[in-house]
Formats: sequence, structure tokens, C-alpha cells
Amino acid sequence: MKLNKTIICTGLVLFGCLFDSCKKFYDVNEDPNNVQDVPVAQLLPSITVNVGYLGGSDLFRYSGLMIQQFSGQTTNTSQTFKEYERYNINNSDVNNQWSSIFATLLADIGKIIPKAEASASPHYAGVAKILKAYVYQVTVDGWGDVPYSEAAKFAENLYPKFDNDEDIYADLIKVIDAGIADINAPTSVFEPNQNTTIYAGSWADMKPKWIKFANTLKLRIYLHYSQKDPAFASSQIAALVNSGATFMTSNGDSFKMNYLAEAGRQNPINSIEGGQFRNAFFPNKTLVDMMNTKSDPRRPSYFVRFPYNTSPATYKGATVLDNSSVAYSRLNTFLKGDATINTIVQNSDGSITDGSITWSGNAPARLLTFAEYNFIRAEAALTLNAPGDAQTFFAAGIRSSMEESGVSAADITAYLSVYGTLTGSTAQKLEQLITEKFVANFGVLMEPWNDWRRTGYPNLKALPISVAVYDQIPRILPYPLSEESSNPNIPARKNMLDRVFWDTRQ
Repeated sequence: MKLNKTIICTGLVLFGCLFDSCKKFYDVNEDPNNVQDVPVAQLLPSITVNVGYLGGSDLFRYSGLMIQQFSGQTTNTSQTFKEYERYNINNSDVNNQWSSIFATLLADIGKIIPKAEASASPHYAGVAKILKAYVYQVTVDGWGDVPYSEAAKFAENLYPKFDNDEDIYADLIKVIDAGIADINAPTSVFEPNQNTTIYAGSWADMKPKWIKFANTLKLRIYLHYSQKDPAFASSQIAALVNSGATFMTSNGDSFKMNYLAEAGRQNPINSIEGGQFRNAFFPNKTLVDMMNTKSDPRRPSYFVRFPYNTSPATYKGATVLDNSSVAYSRLNTFLKGDATINTIVQNSDGSITDGSITWSGNAPARLLTFAEYNFIRAEAALTLNAPGDAQTFFAAGIRSSMEESGVSAADITAYLSVYGTLTGSTAQKLEQLITEKFVANFGVLMEPWNDWRRTGYPNLKALPISVAVYDQIPRILPYPLSEESSNPNIPARKNMLDRVFWDTRQ
């Protein structure tokens, strides 16, 4: 698909970046920009913009559709997202996403780090290193072994090797530590500023947030070892917490990029759902039913009620198992931004016509949130004997998610009084915890899929083989056709039931 190309190019032009990202996507082993010298102050904003767009990219849709947060159910001629929902993601589908990660995003990160170091600007280098670790974390979680040590060298190495995914993960911790050290450097000729688009503002305000995010990212990485090597995960999380490292303390610390209610600067979720793929991206029945069962007060923020005029409000999710239809709740303000209620026209099937509601697109891309931090700490305390009280962090995770969704204090208290206490065996508590995290992480890139692969929760039912390509939920993405045809070092991949190194649950 050309979707990512269009969105990224438009966003970069409007953010004033100076390099030519709107040319044809290049092969990962070719120099995509051909710009000889871009100042670090202008290169970093383009990187953070692209990280933000990663949060609403194909990678976001692949995982969200497979893990039953979204549905591609549609009556449109374009069945792309419906195919993803039925696990039909092939090597040509992932070409653009792979290229945008390696040939644009990681290539630019590879440029800015040495430039920042050469200009005695460690604060820029530190932010770039932390961003590199984040991008590689989600990339490894998607594909497993990927180019790392020899990536983005272009003419110096046209055929980079694919590094072992476990080796990459281990090195990411070192990259994060190096980034924190750079951020803590006493002086820096240049410093990130309000143009950075993530944690934008003065350096004095940004610095502690970048450090909190870096440490929270380390927690996420360590937690991914929970099944592979629980002793390692336990010891590393305990050491990090006991070291006095700072972590996220409020929703204001969440790692996210804010979009604007302006053409070309809108959240891509809103752009695709109201544009080329209109009426082809809905909340999934699994998620909606899960929230309906608990009368979850986040539903008005997450979804449009269906039928629209129901009182009390009801909500209906979509699934590829249904006949082609658009008679479902639509995504709402949490992912699409402020809503304007126009003239509501309700069809006979309960759906509303296009234009009944319009959204501004100013919802942020949520990449790692304060709510997720609390759920990480809760799970680590519950299953890995890590510091902290699992119950306290569990309730804090629900509360912070609901506060971000605009739920009233009274409704939060009422929900917590019924669903906010961990009960039963450790396994039952873990299921309760991850199921709540699944709802709180609605729209967070990759992590709901990662949690399901690690823990088996929430307890999802795979699509039947009569509908889907596999009779199991996939556990890895195919390598791109472009790389298969150009790089002899690409590993063999049997199918999407192969696994990344940390996915050891049977």
C-alpha cells in the first residue's frame, strides 16, 4: 500500500523538514535522501514525526487487527484491512512499512547520532539513541531477526546481515543507557526544543521526561523476558527499580506524539478511516463485548454508540466473521480527536451516514503510556517478585487510563470498586491484569499483541480456518518481498507462526 508514503510525506513537508521524503520509497539498502548535510536541529523533528506516524502505521494495523482490537469489516471494494484481520499479510504487504522504518527512520537516526556527537551536542545524541532503542524494540517484536549492526550503511554494505533478535534486545539496553548518559551531560552546544514534536518544550522540561521514558522502556524490554527467562527479568527489573531510576509519574509523562486539527497534521488513524479506507476500520467485537460486559465508562470515548439514538447507550463491535456490513460502532475521540456532531442521519440498519460526525484528528499517537507503566509494575510484582505492590499498580493503571479517557472521578471510583481488585490464584490475577491492560492499551503500537504472545491473555479465540489463513493467531510478520529479492542474508521464514526469541509460551 502507498498509505504510509502519503501520510509520512505530507506530515514531513508540513512540519518543515528539509529532506526529500516524498520520493519513491527506496530499497532499505539504498540511500533514501541524498541530502549531504542537514542540521541536527532540523533532523530530529523529522525523526520524531516519523516515530509518531509509526504509531498509526501498517505495523499498528497488522497487530491491532490480528489481536482483535480492530476489525477490517467493510462493504468497500478495498478489502485490505479485512485481509489483515484474517491473518492474510504477505511479503509484499510489508514492503512499505519495512522501508519506512529502515530507509527513512533508522537511516535518519543513523545520521543524527554522529552529527550530534561531532558538534558537541550530547543532548541531541541522547534523545536519538533512546528513539533508536524504541524503534528497534517494536521492529524486533514484529519481525524477530533484523539488520542491526550492519543496517543503514548503504553503499558501504548493500547486503546487511540479519542480527539475532535476542542479541539486538540485549544491546538495546546499552543503547538506552548511553542515551541517558548523553542526556545527563552537563553541557551541549545544541539542545532539543519545542520543534521536537514529542515532549516538546524547553530542554529543562523535556530532559526529565526523556529519562523517565528511557527507564520505562527498559522495564518494558525486561518484562518481555517474563516467559523466556523469568529469573533474568526479575533480577533486572528489581535492580533497575532499586537503583533509584525515575519512571513515569503521570499521564503527562506518556511517550506520545500530539497531532493537530489541521490538514496534513492529523492522526493517521483519523485520516485513513475517513479517507481512502473509509468505513473499513472499526472497533472489534472482542474488545467491545469485553467492555460492554463491565459497562466500562471508557466506551463513549473509545466508540460511537450504536445504534446512535439508543438510551442508555449501547455499543457494537465488528468482526470479519459477519457478512459485509458497516452497521457497527465507529471509533471515537480517543483515537480520532475532537468530534463535531453535524446532522445525524441514521440508516435503517442503525448505522449513521458519512458526515454525521466529523473528527478533528488531534488525538495523539500513544506509543508507551503511564497506564502501561503501572501495568508493567503490577505484573512484575505479581509474577516476578519485583519491588512494589501489584494491587496498587493495577488500580493505578486502570485509573490513569480512565483519566486519559475523560472518565469522571465518580465513575472511576465505581468501576474500581467492582473490577479494581486482583483476586484468585496468580494465574487468575494475571489474566485479570492483562485483560485490563488490553483495554487500557487500546491504540498502543504492538504491545497488546506482545502481551498476548507472552501470557496468552486476554483469552482470545482464533478465527476458524474456514475464514482465516491460519487456525492460530499469528506470532510474527513475514519478511518483505523487497528484502527477499535483494539481500541474500535474509533468514528463512516458514510462516507467521514462527516466533520472536522471547515468545516461548506453549
